[in-house]
Amino acid sequence: MSLPAPIAQAILDTVIGRLAVLFITGAAGDITGGREAARQMLAAYNAETPDELTLAAEIISLQLHTLEALSYASDPGLSLNKVFRLRGSAVSLSRESHKAQRKLDQLQRARRTGTTAQPAEAPTPPSPAIENALDLVETARDAVQIAEKTGGKSWTQAFQERLTTKRIAQNQKKKHANLPAHRNPATQAAAPAA
Repeated sequence: MSLPAPIAQAILDTVIGRLAVLFITGAAGDITGGREAARQMLAAYNAETPDELTLAAEIISLQLHTLEALSYASDPGLSLNKVFRLRGSAVSLSRESHKAQRKLDQLQRARRTGTTAQPAEAPTPPSPAIENALDLVETARDAVQIAEKTGGKSWTQAFQERLTTKRIAQNQKKKHANLPAHRNPATQAAAPAA
């Protein structure tokens, strides 16, 4: 991406660094590959001012989180409620992405025609729905990572399996302790052969 004069290198590097994290998986853990992917995505938006660059980064981020939510929603092991929540989150994220795209188009149109764009609004904090959508995507991501580490089982499933194994072992010890001496394998091993 060629650097337009009004955008400082520090701004560009910061934005690319934030976006690069979203491309790490696709870049097989290579941060340089992630930064290059982020740079190419940003270049497609032809941002020439810091405001335009920020909006382009927001659009890219929201679109990638939308795809991530939809990807997690396709997991057959999820409850129907969680699938609907992830899909709803994807819709909210997509809606915000389209809003940011309209704002970017408006800024770029105003810059090209030389007209003054509407006064920049103070940045509004993300709505609770967007925050919840991003939190849900993060939770789903964490659950997938835990499942990968535990052989496809969630943390809860792996924990339940460990508890079950422990209970079975305790029950086996109790059974052997309650057996008469002539039937208890532990005492037979200790008893001398006749």
